[in-house]
Amino acid sequence: MNTGPLIAIALFVLLFVVTALRAALGYRTVHRDAREEWPDCQKNRPKLIKGLSEDQYVQAYVRAHGPRGALYGAVMLIVAAVLTPVIMLMLTALYGFLIAEPVTTAGGASADLAGEVSRQFRLDGPLVYAFFLFFGLIASWGGVAFVVAHRFHRNRPGSLEDELRIERGEGDLPDAPTQRQRPKWSPLVQTEDGLKMPEKANPTPDKD
Repeated sequence: MNTGPLIAIALFVLLFVVTALRAALGYRTVHRDAREEWPDCQKNRPKLIKGLSEDQYVQAYVRAHGPRGALYGAVMLIVAAVLTPVIMLMLTALYGFLIAEPVTTAGGASADLAGEVSRQFRLDGPLVYAFFLFFGLIASWGGVAFVVAHRFHRNRPGSLEDELRIERGEGDLPDAPTQRQRPKWSPLVQTEDGLKMPEKANPTPDKD
């Protein structure tokens, strides 16, 4: 049996343990830092934390400064490890439907994954199936990474000030209109059709 996917699963689990520990230690440190900064904010920055309790400040601080990358990385690794056997079954079924030759000997598809892989090896040899399985798993893991990264960026928190506003129930800051200003050194001028070079005035012909 091809042990490559099993090695990948073991590697995913190992990296998950390391990344999860890193995330847990990181969030613990951020919580401690928030508790330590609370008295300083009360003394030197009372307007920043006006109307907030210490727990609300800690929650906003953790959202703004927490190690989200390690947390989402751990989620990505464990999801990839859990889905790898399922993906292997789906790829094996897809391979048998699209590529593998019909079974000429007695017996149909095997009931378990190991038997089905062995059957595909007997039909087309190990190289074709291993090639299909390798790139299929790489593409599937890439899809898992894409989904997790998309959620990571979509749920990105704001600055500490923005998170404190949310804790006060004020919501996010309104988006300021961003209109690009023309640099003073630019020869372009603003017209109804956009920025264009100024039209040169026709020189007045000299009169004899």
